[in-house]
Formats: sequence, structure tokens, C-alpha cells
Amino acid sequence: MYRKLDNKGQSSAEVILILGGLLAIVLFVASYITNITNTTNNSFKELITQERDFIINKI
Repeated sequence: MYRKLDNKGQSSAEVILILGGLLAIVLFVASYITNITNTTNNSFKELITQERDFIINKI
């Protein structure tokens, strides 16, 4: 005779574990993208400041 086992608890735990892992990956990627964006923004800000000062000194 075949006995059906209750795996609902295990399935829920696996889903929670997978979602937790995906959330950690998304947060890591978001942190990396934010770091790149801030670095690029600071570089552009410095470049614009240098060019502004150059043009003001040229005038």
C-alpha cells in the first residue's frame, strides 16, 4: 500500500530559502549598481567643476 507523505512544510521551507537567497542576490547587485552610479556621478561632478573653472579662468 502506498502512503502519501506530507511534504508541505518542507516545500514551504524550500520556497522561503530560495526567496531569501534571491533577495540577498538582489540586494548585493543593487549595492554594486549604487556604488557604480555614485562613482560615475562624482567623476562627472569633478569633470564639470574642472571645466567650469577652466572656462572662467579663460574669460
